Amino acid sequence: MTRHADKSRADREPSADELTAMAYADGELSEAELRAFEQRLPAEPDLGLAVAHYRELEIMARQMAPPEPADHEWERLSGELSQRAGLSLGHGLVLLGVIGLMGLATVEWAQSEMDPAAKVLTGALGLGLCVLAALVARARLRTLPFDPYRKIKR
Repeated sequence: MTRHADKSRADREPSADELTAMAYADGELSEAELRAFEQRLPAEPDLGLAVAHYRELEIMARQMAPPEPADHEWERLSGELSQRAGLSLGHGLVLLGVIGLMGLATVEWAQSEMDPAAKVLTGALGLGLCVLAALVARARLRTLPFDPYRKIKR
């Protein structure tokens, strides 16, 4: 939704669908209402976004509680240059290692004297894993707007 749509929604009474989405997010629907609403969810993505929005509001409200002692330590730790630099270095080295090992494995696989059938099968396995990883990433990106925890900071 745009900012304009959010402002106009704040200036008016919630619609019946919005009230139902709120009740669904809060677990306040009767069994019959719950079944009817859940039947509508797959066909009406806007309802799913509304539920995600109301769940996000609930989570954000819980987050307004005073910080715990561990939260203070996490904040202090995240502010340290050595922690940030170490995490960046670690992530970079892991990425370099994974890319390098995949490259070496591909070269070795291509140059090997492996039986052609085994080469085809291992190639299919590798390609299949890549396709599955890409589909998981795609699904995660498509469902990100519905994730009420995406804006939550620990």
